[in-house]
Amino acid sequence: MQIAKIKDNAVEKIGEHTDLFPNVSFPASGPTSDWMTENSVMPVTMSRSYDRMTQKSTSVDPYIEDNVVYLHKIESLTDSEKTAAQTEANNQTAARNREERNRKLEETDWMALSDVTMSEEWKTYRQALRDITKHENWPDLRVPDMDGSGENDWPETPS
Repeated sequence: MQIAKIKDNAVEKIGEHTDLFPNVSFPASGPTSDWMTENSVMPVTMSRSYDRMTQKSTSVDPYIEDNVVYLHKIESLTDSEKTAAQTEANNQTAARNREERNRKLEETDWMALSDVTMSEEWKTYRQALRDITKHENWPDLRVPDMDGSGENDWPETPS
């Protein structure tokens, strides 16, 4: 467990509890909160959760907040950073959807063999898969819920 020794309300040293206090036998769960208070140490949080679309985590010098030592600050993204984050998210979604489209096309490739007569239904389905990137909701295509309910932007597989 990472902890920080505190002196004069400032971080003096950060390290593993067993390294900072080698002569102390700790329980498997690490130092207790009472022990930390008695020995002027605080837990260290290596990261914090944040919304990657509107915020960023920035490494900073250790600081104390609510009796915890943090090594990162969460800051708001600038407008250009938000745009870049949204573009990256859209690109990742588009890549996943292209993989799904390609998988669906591969599943029906046997229909396009020269000795198979493909019905108009199947031709329409395969063309709709090829055109999925032109869909009005691209790349945020809607898919039905697990029970099949809800809206679906993907073409229906012919029976």
